[in-house]
Amino acid sequence: MRIAIHLQREIARLHYYDPSNSDRTIASTIGVSPSTVGNFRRKLRKQAHELSAIEALDDDQWRDTLGTHNRSIAQRKPLPDWQWVHTEMQRPDATMEQLWREWKETCPEGVAYTQFAVGYRAWRKSLHVVMRQVHRPGDKLFVDFAGRTVEIRDPAGGPSRFAQIFIAVLGYSNYTFVHAVLTQTTGDWVQCHIECFEFMEGVPGWVVSDNLKAAVLRRGRDELVINPAYRDCLRHYDTAAVPTRSRRPKDKSKAEVGVQIAQRWILFRLRDRVFFSIDELNNELRRLNHALNDHPFKRLPGCRRSRFERDERATLKPLAHKPFELCEWRYQVRVGSDHHVEYLRCFYSVPSQLAGERVDLRICASTVEVFRAGRRVALHAVLAEPGTSSTLDDHRPVAHRRVLEGEPKVLMQWASAVGVHAQGMIDHHLNKRSDLANGIRAARRMRALARDHGEDRFESVCQYALALNITSLRSVTSILINQADLRPRAAKPSPRQEHDNLRGAQYFGD
Repeated sequence: MRIAIHLQREIARLHYYDPSNSDRTIASTIGVSPSTVGNFRRKLRKQAHELSAIEALDDDQWRDTLGTHNRSIAQRKPLPDWQWVHTEMQRPDATMEQLWREWKETCPEGVAYTQFAVGYRAWRKSLHVVMRQVHRPGDKLFVDFAGRTVEIRDPAGGPSRFAQIFIAVLGYSNYTFVHAVLTQTTGDWVQCHIECFEFMEGVPGWVVSDNLKAAVLRRGRDELVINPAYRDCLRHYDTAAVPTRSRRPKDKSKAEVGVQIAQRWILFRLRDRVFFSIDELNNELRRLNHALNDHPFKRLPGCRRSRFERDERATLKPLAHKPFELCEWRYQVRVGSDHHVEYLRCFYSVPSQLAGERVDLRICASTVEVFRAGRRVALHAVLAEPGTSSTLDDHRPVAHRRVLEGEPKVLMQWASAVGVHAQGMIDHHLNKRSDLANGIRAARRMRALARDHGEDRFESVCQYALALNITSLRSVTSILINQADLRPRAAKPSPRQEHDNLRGAQYFGD
């Protein structure tokens, strides 16, 4: 019977409601021919079923019960075991035609090759059904860089730079954050997260990112190494990263869709705009970002902002008391034999037992931290002047401490015996310098210079140097070698004498 199932059900409902209705009356109601209605009503009378017994049947049960199969459709031919076909197709050099021929030998009445190929492709698609993800409020934030960039022109006519567009989307409310930076380096990546958390005034439970180097240093089958600076940033805000699997964009579909929407809603509008600074671009992005979050949903009530304010803001974790400070890491730095490590030509001490070992340095704006096997072993203030050193007494070997405790006294005794100016010079290096170790080295060298050039000569050089506020070892050595203190000094010009015979400027005036 060629009449559709839903029409059969309507004919049955009207038939049982009032069996006295004519075929023509029912046909005019549902829009089919009276003969079709009559044929189906005869089946109902012949079967003698009650309406309550057949109205709950599904379509296949309805056809079987009432015998309304469409006989014009050819009977289905046998189909192969698609799992067997799929397994065989994974073998080298396998072809679909060869598998069909082998199966056809065992089942001659089966489908032809065209139906075989179409059926297998349809079955294979069923293996990749996408699971719909359900996101809880405040649970996940999806982050990524957009594929498109925005040109930043140089006002001076130099080469242009191209800003990278960072996009973050909350999983539940789709609340979106857009920000521009100049690179995709770790520093800019971390700064984008700091700006994002400030914008949302809270922190999600997890951050779902891609596998860019700013987020993931290395990923293997059994190992995942998060970029330490990125890990420290998320730890500071009491959250953690969940990088997606490689080449699995559906793992962060929210970010992918967010990027697509941002490119269509924001970047397309900026296609003809000219920007001369990253701040100018971010001001415009901020305006369009607010408009995007206020734009009404098509299939849901409200907008991103209203959904965020109503359901998600309260579920976010509170912000840290102070913003994260980006730090630089240096790995596997060798400790010198003097138990110091070098960074930018400045030297920082570590416990003496670590001499010759490898340590990691964490350099922030004001501090340098030294780590060994994940444990901090030293903390120093950053030195500004190259060549200087910071040495903690606790890091020195016991023998060195004893030397440093006794040697300054011996050096001062020697300097006081030489003269008052030598004593002032040595006192400056032993008592007025912040780095005692380098001060002792300078005092030792000056004592050696006095031994080579004579103590009286050293005393006169110290007198000359201190009068000019010169204290460095290099300058004192230069004075000794070049005998600058012995050179004749230029005579001071005699004061101008005034008397009546001198003509002033007014004499030559007009």
